[in-house]
Amino acid sequence: MDTLGSLRPPTTTPRRRMGLLIAASGVLLAAFFVAPNALARGSVDTGNVGTTFRHGLAAYWNSGSQEFPRPLDAAVSFWFRFHVVKAGVSALLLAAVVVIGIVLWRLRRERAAERTHRSLGLSWTLVAATGTFALVALVANVQGAAAPFASLLPMLSGGGGDAGVETTVAQAKEQLATYPDGRHSPALIAMIDDFALYHAVLAGMAAVLALALAVATVILWRRRKAHPAPAGTRARRRLTWGVVASATLAAVVLVVAVANAMNAADSPQALAAFFEGSW
Repeated sequence: MDTLGSLRPPTTTPRRRMGLLIAASGVLLAAFFVAPNALARGSVDTGNVGTTFRHGLAAYWNSGSQEFPRPLDAAVSFWFRFHVVKAGVSALLLAAVVVIGIVLWRLRRERAAERTHRSLGLSWTLVAATGTFALVALVANVQGAAAPFASLLPMLSGGGGDAGVETTVAQAKEQLATYPDGRHSPALIAMIDDFALYHAVLAGMAAVLALALAVATVILWRRRKAHPAPAGTRARRRLTWGVVASATLAAVVLVVAVANAMNAADSPQALAAFFEGSW
């Protein structure tokens, strides 16, 4: 965010504060990619979690037990810790970006008469991009931490033709085709339950986010109406784009919430679709 450094706050305190916030954001962004594996790893890490999970799931399926075998438990436990760390870093990054946005907003109001719109505009673009990344990462990692078993299921496709995994998947498909009739492996019940939780968590978070975006849309619309025309043409134009963007995002996020709620309500069907190649 070099553009932010080109801004000249009226005192050194805002400059120093902005510099610290930018530095903290950079550190957090780097930590997002480095810290989770370093802090969560044990006998399992990102290098072998897929293999450990596939072998553990095959053993779990064949055991007929409700308890995870040691390899599967190690993989799921690591994946939980991994997502908890990532969610924590994402939350801190999002908080830092929000504070930067507040500082930028104050600078914009203080310098309304100066020609700094281009620099501030680029700064806002960088803040928006980083904030969007942090928000999406936070949602995805909270979901992964809430249902680590289900979030590991996509790694079944990386088995490289492992016979045990292929047999497990084939038998899971057969049992799902007759579900809830017939006998079912305890492993399949665990998959169905965690898959429902996986989608329910995302549905809940998406619903909250859609509501927040809807509220933002109403606030922006009211502010737009409060600006007189044509004196406030530039402000009205910015607010109009804000209304359109927030309303569009609210609609998209609401669709995500509804789709995941439906998958959570019919988890066996959603799991069957997943095994057929639809996530």
